Amino acid sequence: MEKLTREQERGICKLLHHTHNEEMTQHILNTIGKHNWTRDILSECSYDYMTEEQETLFESLGGGYTCEEIDEIIYNDNINFEISEKLKEQGVIKYLYENEDYLNDIREGRIIYEGIDIEEIKNMLLD
Repeated sequence: MEKLTREQERGICKLLHHTHNEEMTQHILNTIGKHNWTRDILSECSYDYMTEEQETLFESLGGGYTCEEIDEIIYNDNINFEISEKLKEQGVIKYLYENEDYLNDIREGRIIYEGIDIEEIKNMLLD
């Protein structure tokens, strides 16, 4: 049985943590299963394992969140950043592109803002 390097294990863990697609997660798990890596990988990357970005956010929030919840916060923050940038490009006033509630409303589809295609922004983040 071929043994994975620490770097490969961490790479697979990051893939598992950042995959927002159930099919892709299953594909990764099937692949590592075919190579008899499953036990090693899953012990290495139980969902207690966090990336640096997750750990930083976890510490700033004071704990109490799962990796999945932290990933969602990071993902939503990234989308809000992209929306904010689009608003700036369109000359929207600073108050609006810095207003978290306004950005959340656009991201969640409660406000439709001309020139901002949320699905396009989400797809950019998933690439």
